Amino acid sequence: MDHPTDTKPQGAFSALLADQDLVHLELVLRRSLECDFGGPLLPPSYWRERLAIITRASHLSHTQIQTVHRLYLQIDEFEAACREREEERERADAAVAEQPGAAVVRKPPRGG
Repeated sequence: MDHPTDTKPQGAFSALLADQDLVHLELVLRRSLECDFGGPLLPPSYWRERLAIITRASHLSHTQIQTVHRLYLQIDEFEAACREREEERERADAAVAEQPGAAVVRKPPRGG
């Protein structure tokens, strides 16, 4: 007898597991990305993979799918803000470099 290799929990149990995972991610994702230690505690790629795992492992309800989309948008916003900060640093460095006799000290990019 062949057993399916990709079984997903179904029904109320599946919904409960997905709800627990999504509530946890809602609580920790933004805090992790906006860490004050010079960058995110965990990179955006980690959070994207966590969301993908939840999506693949469960039959999500419409509300759960909306939550997943909202969390992906938070990650996108974080990455866009990181790009904007990096571009601002590059513009500031270029402006300083244009001044005669100025030495540019480049700081390493912050997380993102």
